[in-house]
Amino acid sequence: MSTVLTTHKDVSFDPETYVSTYYSSVTGHEEEGGMLQFFLDGLSDVFKSGAITGIRLLDIGTGPIPHTAFCAAPWFKEIILSDFSEKNLEFLQNWKDGKINHMGHIFEYLLQMDTSSSSLEKRQDELKMKIKHIIKCDVTQPNPIVSTPVDGVVFDAITSSLCLEAASTTLQDYAKSVRNLRGLLKCGGHLVLVGVLEQTFYRVGDFRFQCTYISKDQLQDIYQKEGFEIISLKYSNEKYSAHKEENEYSDCKNAFLMVAKKLEH
Repeated sequence: MSTVLTTHKDVSFDPETYVSTYYSSVTGHEEEGGMLQFFLDGLSDVFKSGAITGIRLLDIGTGPIPHTAFCAAPWFKEIILSDFSEKNLEFLQNWKDGKINHMGHIFEYLLQMDTSSSSLEKRQDELKMKIKHIIKCDVTQPNPIVSTPVDGVVFDAITSSLCLEAASTTLQDYAKSVRNLRGLLKCGGHLVLVGVLEQTFYRVGDFRFQCTYISKDQLQDIYQKEGFEIISLKYSNEKYSAHKEENEYSDCKNAFLMVAKKLEH
């Protein structure tokens, strides 16, 4: 099937197609060889210790899937979900209002990883209660969050999953997004980041969305130059898509999970 190469600012994102393509099981899309499970296991490990905690958490680029917030929720009092796509924001609001339930199998897996005695229903209800706002964001702007309820607020922690590389197409723009995001985080606050390496596109339906090609060295260099101390950085052992000459859904070569702390300048 032919696809159109585009960016998130040029076409409307389709959350239902994205969820059915990449989140129909805990292992994710078969072409990605277990990448989703690597992310889920890593996020669970990061948060279940309780080492990252605070009052306010911001999830940047939530998309239609609040799995990162699910992991972090026990350790924060207030959670803000955000995304550039109006359709994703509507999808999230419908989930919060109980109109759709597309994440049960993902949440169930995370609950098992957490070895929690809480029921799935209770954990979902607690998460929804802690989500105070679902708002539009644009990490390419100096102030990514312009919504009145949280304008000017700094957060104890920021999480982001597969957002920054998809929001830009050059390393210079990626670095600017990191700088913009840093401004939303208090000094000493934590950034928990999930991402992919050496990727130029990923596919949703008939569209291929452009991404920033970034290597391991470039990743570390950008965050250190932008005022972060990298606490931990784990890479998947898988070599995604490397065996395919023509990749249909994504051409990423590796995946990572980073925990970093904002330093004082």
